[in-house]
Amino acid sequence: MADAVHISGYLHKMTRDGRWQKRWFETNGNFLTYYKSKKMTKLLAALNLPQVGDIAMFDEGKQIDAVEVNDGSFFTIELNERVYTLKADNKNEARKWVSVLNTLKEGGQNEAPGQGGLGDVE
Repeated sequence: MADAVHISGYLHKMTRDGRWQKRWFETNGNFLTYYKSKKMTKLLAALNLPQVGDIAMFDEGKQIDAVEVNDGSFFTIELNERVYTLKADNKNEARKWVSVLNTLKEGGQNEAPGQGGLGDVE
C-alpha cells in the first residue's frame, strides 16, 4: 500500500554554523530524508519522525539570524540536542510541511529508507 501522506520539495536548512543550504527533502514512510538535490541519490540524513521532538512553526517576526526575520515560512524540528531550522518558500508551504510531518510522526510505517541509517550522515 502506498503512503497516504507524502511531501517532497526544496527547503533551506540552516547549518550548525549558521549558513543556509538548499536541500531536497522528502518523506519516506515515517522518515524525513534529505539530499543535496532532487537528482542526487546519496542520502545526507534520515530523521525517524516518531523519534523526533517538537515539529513546529517558528514564531513569526522572531529574528532567525543576523539578517533574517521570520516571515512565517520558517519551522523547526527538534532531534535530541539538535534543532533543525528549515525555511519553505512561503508561510502556507511551511504550514503544510509541519502538518504532514506531524501526521507522520504520530504513526504509520516504521521501515528504514532505502539507504538505511538514522540521523545525520553529513
